[in-house]
Amino acid sequence: MSLKIREGNLEDAELICELVANLLYELRGKPLNNDNLINISKELLKNKKQRYVAYLAFNGDKCLGVVTLSECASLYAQGAFGIIQELYIIPSARSQGIGNQLIKKIKEYGIKCGWDRIEVGAPDADKWDKTISFYKREGFRELGPRLRCNLI
Repeated sequence: MSLKIREGNLEDAELICELVANLLYELRGKPLNNDNLINISKELLKNKKQRYVAYLAFNGDKCLGVVTLSECASLYAQGAFGIIQELYIIPSARSQGIGNQLIKKIKEYGIKCGWDRIEVGAPDADKWDKTISFYKREGFRELGPRLRCNLI
């Protein structure tokens, strides 16, 4: 396989949304409205003040995966750091090192940004133990559960 990783751009917004919608369908079991996601994706990709990036993995013309990353800041991290928002590899391309290459790319990006850490909210370990194992192999360690409060 000839894998190429490149940064996503505005023209990739629909592709990024399709992959993320597939991820969310796997996690939640219900489809999403891609039209709204495409508009959000375009806004995030073109807003240069906010550090948000997507990297796409290709074999020829076929996109095999995506990772999205954004910047956050906190006192406990002593400033800015990255958060993986989504990471998705199409099922037929899993366990082929694509996730490893996407993680490598975002680590390089984080170093260029001056971050000293990247965090990720992982899914339920009971259902997604392979996902947790993948992240641990890539150098991540468990810090505890992540909680969410919906405001709308």
